Amino acid sequence: MKIIYLIKYGELMLKKKNRRFFEDMVIRNCYAVLRAHNIKKVKLFGRFLFEAEVTDDAEKNIITEKLRTRIFGLNSISPGIEIENDMDKIAEECIRQAEIEIAAHNPKTFKIEVRRPFKNFAKTSLQIASDLGSAVWTRFQHLEVDLTNPDMTIYVELLQDFTVVYSKKYQCLKGLPVGTAGKVGLLLSGGIDSPVAGYLAQKRGCYLNCIYFHSPPHTSQKAKEKVFELAKKLKDYQTGIRVYTVNFTESQLMLKKLTDEQYFVVLGRRMMMRIANKIAKEHEFKALITGESLGQVSSQTLENMHCIDTIAELPVLRPLICYDKDETIEIARRIGTFDISVLPYDDCCTLFLPPNPNTRSKPYNLEREEKKVDIDAIVKKAVETVEVTDL
Repeated sequence: MKIIYLIKYGELMLKKKNRRFFEDMVIRNCYAVLRAHNIKKVKLFGRFLFEAEVTDDAEKNIITEKLRTRIFGLNSISPGIEIENDMDKIAEECIRQAEIEIAAHNPKTFKIEVRRPFKNFAKTSLQIASDLGSAVWTRFQHLEVDLTNPDMTIYVELLQDFTVVYSKKYQCLKGLPVGTAGKVGLLLSGGIDSPVAGYLAQKRGCYLNCIYFHSPPHTSQKAKEKVFELAKKLKDYQTGIRVYTVNFTESQLMLKKLTDEQYFVVLGRRMMMRIANKIAKEHEFKALITGESLGQVSSQTLENMHCIDTIAELPVLRPLICYDKDETIEIARRIGTFDISVLPYDDCCTLFLPPNPNTRSKPYNLEREEKKVDIDAIVKKAVETVEVTDL
């Protein structure tokens, strides 16, 4: 069975001279997600058309769901049937699809919506819609026409070489295609926030690479596996994902032993940022992503985030900066990371937390504390421990 997937995009339309780059990237991402299916070809008409040979309705729905829920940059998707540019045959297909909808949902009102982007028909879109609506009503006279809020809509796209008829339109993830903004490093922990921050960065075109700070034996192998499972969830939205695992044990122990405990959390974040800087520079990341939200915990005050940013060599993006926890949890549930994040395996961020962390740190206080340890040696040794895993 041949199905035409008519895919429309929104924000890509604004790209003008760069639009082809964005179109090529979203097509590449679609092919990667649909590699297990028999996708014949793609055409561009200011929209995307995928032609797929499917074995049954179940496979048709699987393809629809993958495109709808795993590809950023798409506005809507409609699985339809290709028909010759012949009004009688188009009317027959409208009647056939109306019959299916009536059997499934028993609508009382209907509408025919026609688009003809190439204007290669003598009649206007409204005239064609009227003719096709008359054909459907003649066959199903119990239906009433409702152009404002119909129970059933049959869509007809009159293209240059053929017509696509469909009755379903599914909303997609929107945003920008992953990869169009370039490679970034996501500081990924086992918590709820950082995977959601990564997902939101992907929605703006970022291609994620994950940097995970592991502190054995204080953090277990289960904690590491948990982070890898979160990375796999994010992999669903791009062509692959790489995890850089940093052994952070010695860094934390040195800070714990030699520095004032009230600054331990922010000093640890600054150390992470220095290590992430080195990884990012080596692998040409354009920015670093964190899951911080303003005021959520002691290290996420404006003063403390400023102290962390002062040693960042790249832009630090915080997609969750104005989200509250409930909003973050809602997204985490939707993308399937919440149940993994709440597994009871602690990561390095929860180790050695002081009873009274400083919430208003000053850079000069932190610099004074950092003089008590050999920062360059600690960073160099941590970078040498990095393990690279492609998932």
